[in-house]
Amino acid sequence: MSHAALGPAVNDDKAALATPLVEFLARLVRAHESSGSRKGKSDPELLADFIITKELRRKFDHRRSDPDALWRLDMFYTAVGLAIEERGVMASPTRR
Repeated sequence: MSHAALGPAVNDDKAALATPLVEFLARLVRAHESSGSRKGKSDPELLADFIITKELRRKFDHRRSDPDALWRLDMFYTAVGLAIEERGVMASPTRR
């Protein structure tokens, strides 16, 4: 997804990008990068795949498991746990 396609809400909202959750999420995505395809991208560019519009939701096949979508979910919930732990409360994801 190109940087221009992100839209002004993502590009200009520095307060949202400065939240601990978003900062942890960006760091996790960068830490799991092995191919170098995300090198040099800004945080909004890295996190664009985590934003699902109504159009994309309509196109998504809910009957199939997408490994990339599952990876993004795992990264999101890991970032949530890290943001909680930063506040002094121990958090650990649980799996059913």
